[in-house]
Amino acid sequence: MREQPLNDETLHPVLAQLPEFSADADLWPRIVAEHAKRQPVQRRYRWIAVAAAAAVVAGVILTLPRTKTESIALEGQRESQALENEWRALAPAGARPTADIARLYLIDAALQSAYDRGAEADELQPLWKQRNDALRGLILTARTDTVTRI
Repeated sequence: MREQPLNDETLHPVLAQLPEFSADADLWPRIVAEHAKRQPVQRRYRWIAVAAAAAVVAGVILTLPRTKTESIALEGQRESQALENEWRALAPAGARPTADIARLYLIDAALQSAYDRGAEADELQPLWKQRNDALRGLILTARTDTVTRI
Protein backbone atom coordinates (compact mmCIF):
# COMPACT_ATOMS: atom_id res chain seq x y z
CA MET A 1 0.00 0.00 0.00
CA ARG A 2 1.28 3.40 -0.94
CA GLU A 3 1.57 5.99 1.84
CA GLN A 4 0.08 9.38 1.25
CA PRO A 5 1.63 12.55 2.57
CA LEU A 6 -0.22 13.87 5.57
CA ASN A 7 -1.86 17.27 5.45
CA ASP A 8 -4.73 18.81 7.40
CA GLU A 9 -7.37 17.01 5.34
CA THR A 10 -5.83 13.55 5.67
CA LEU A 11 -4.48 13.97 9.19
CA HIS A 12 -7.81 14.42 10.92
CA PRO A 13 -9.26 11.03 9.84
CA VAL A 14 -5.99 9.29 10.78
CA LEU A 15 -6.01 10.83 14.23
CA ALA A 16 -9.68 9.96 14.65
CA GLN A 17 -8.81 6.26 14.17
CA LEU A 18 -6.31 6.27 17.06
CA PRO A 19 -7.51 4.72 20.30
CA GLU A 20 -8.27 6.98 23.22
CA PHE A 21 -6.89 6.27 26.66
CA SER A 22 -6.69 8.09 29.91
CA ALA A 23 -3.34 8.64 31.52
CA ASP A 24 -2.45 7.38 34.97
CA ALA A 25 -3.41 9.70 37.77
CA ASP A 26 0.21 9.95 38.94
CA LEU A 27 1.61 10.84 35.47
CA TRP A 28 1.65 14.59 35.99
CA PRO A 29 3.36 14.42 39.41
CA ARG A 30 6.01 12.09 37.90
CA ILE A 31 6.64 14.60 35.09
CA VAL A 32 6.99 17.44 37.59
CA ALA A 33 9.35 15.36 39.77
CA GLU A 34 11.54 14.44 36.79
CA HIS A 35 11.66 18.05 35.72
CA ALA A 36 12.66 19.11 39.25
CA LYS A 37 15.50 16.53 39.22
CA ARG A 38 16.92 17.94 36.01
CA GLN A 39 16.97 21.58 37.11
CA PRO A 40 19.92 21.28 39.52
CA VAL A 41 21.90 19.51 36.80
CA GLN A 42 21.11 22.30 34.38
CA ARG A 43 22.10 24.90 36.97
CA ARG A 44 25.36 23.02 37.56
CA TYR A 45 26.06 23.07 33.83
CA ARG A 46 25.32 26.79 33.77
CA TRP A 47 27.84 27.40 36.56
CA ILE A 48 30.39 25.24 34.80
CA ALA A 49 29.84 27.30 31.65
CA VAL A 50 30.22 30.53 33.62
CA ALA A 51 33.45 29.28 35.20
CA ALA A 52 34.80 28.19 31.81
CA ALA A 53 33.95 31.59 30.33
CA ALA A 54 35.72 33.31 33.24
CA ALA A 55 38.79 31.15 32.67
CA VAL A 56 38.80 32.04 28.99
CA VAL A 57 38.51 35.75 29.79
CA ALA A 58 41.35 35.51 32.31
CA GLY A 59 43.49 33.69 29.75
CA VAL A 60 42.82 36.33 27.14
CA ILE A 61 43.66 39.13 29.55
CA LEU A 62 46.92 37.44 30.53
CA THR A 63 47.96 36.89 26.92
CA LEU A 64 47.07 40.36 25.65
CA PRO A 65 49.94 42.70 24.91
CA ARG A 66 51.34 44.33 27.98
CA THR A 67 50.08 47.64 29.26
CA LYS A 68 51.16 50.93 27.75
CA THR A 69 53.79 51.59 30.43
CA GLU A 70 55.30 48.13 29.96
CA SER A 71 55.49 48.59 26.20
CA ILE A 72 57.05 52.04 26.70
CA ALA A 73 59.66 50.46 29.00
CA LEU A 74 60.40 47.85 26.32
CA GLU A 75 60.71 50.58 23.70
CA GLY A 76 63.13 52.39 26.01
CA GLN A 77 65.19 49.22 26.30
CA ARG A 78 65.31 48.75 22.51
CA GLU A 79 66.24 52.40 22.00
CA SER A 80 68.95 52.05 24.63
CA GLN A 81 70.48 49.08 22.83
CA ALA A 82 70.56 51.02 19.54
CA LEU A 83 72.10 54.08 21.23
CA GLU A 84 74.72 51.95 22.96
CA ASN A 85 75.70 50.34 19.67
CA GLU A 86 76.01 53.79 18.08
CA TRP A 87 78.10 55.06 20.99
CA ARG A 88 80.43 52.05 20.89
CA ALA A 89 80.96 52.59 17.15
CA LEU A 90 81.88 56.25 17.73
CA ALA A 91 83.98 55.92 20.89
CA PRO A 92 87.68 55.18 20.37
CA ALA A 93 88.93 51.88 21.77
CA GLY A 94 91.14 53.52 24.41
CA ALA A 95 88.58 56.08 25.59
CA ARG A 96 89.12 57.00 29.19
CA PRO A 97 86.24 56.93 31.66
CA THR A 98 84.35 60.17 32.09
CA ALA A 99 81.63 61.44 34.39
CA ASP A 100 79.05 60.52 31.74
CA ILE A 101 80.27 56.91 31.70
CA ALA A 102 80.15 56.82 35.51
CA ARG A 103 76.57 58.14 35.36
CA LEU A 104 75.73 55.39 32.87
CA TYR A 105 77.16 52.76 35.24
CA LEU A 106 75.06 54.14 38.12
CA ILE A 107 71.90 54.02 36.01
CA ASP A 108 72.76 50.46 34.94
CA ALA A 109 73.15 49.47 38.61
CA ALA A 110 69.77 51.05 39.42
CA LEU A 111 68.16 49.20 36.51
CA GLN A 112 69.68 45.89 37.60
CA SER A 113 68.49 46.46 41.16
CA ALA A 114 64.98 47.27 39.92
CA TYR A 115 64.88 44.10 37.81
CA ASP A 116 66.23 42.01 40.71
CA ARG A 117 63.39 43.07 42.99
CA GLY A 118 60.78 42.63 40.23
CA ALA A 119 59.98 46.29 39.63
CA GLU A 120 56.99 47.26 37.53
CA ALA A 121 57.23 49.05 34.20
CA ASP A 122 56.27 52.42 35.70
CA GLU A 123 59.50 52.30 37.75
CA LEU A 124 61.65 50.93 34.92
CA GLN A 125 60.51 53.44 32.31
CA PRO A 126 62.18 56.52 33.89
CA LEU A 127 65.40 54.54 34.42
CA TRP A 128 65.51 53.57 30.75
CA LYS A 129 64.85 57.21 29.82
CA GLN A 130 67.78 58.32 32.04
CA ARG A 131 70.01 55.69 30.46
CA ASN A 132 69.05 56.80 26.95
CA ASP A 133 69.71 60.44 27.86
CA ALA A 134 73.14 59.49 29.25
CA LEU A 135 73.94 57.52 26.08
CA ARG A 136 72.89 60.49 23.93
CA GLY A 137 75.30 62.64 25.94
CA LEU A 138 78.09 60.11 25.36
CA ILE A 139 77.31 60.01 21.64
CA LEU A 140 77.37 63.81 21.46
CA THR A 141 80.70 63.89 23.30
CA ALA A 142 82.15 61.21 21.02
CA ARG A 143 81.05 63.14 17.92
CA THR A 144 82.55 66.42 19.15
CA ASP A 145 85.78 64.64 20.11
CA THR A 146 85.95 63.19 16.60
CA VAL A 147 85.36 66.60 15.06
CA THR A 148 87.96 68.21 17.34
CA ARG A 149 90.63 65.62 16.44
CA ILE A 150 90.24 66.29 12.74
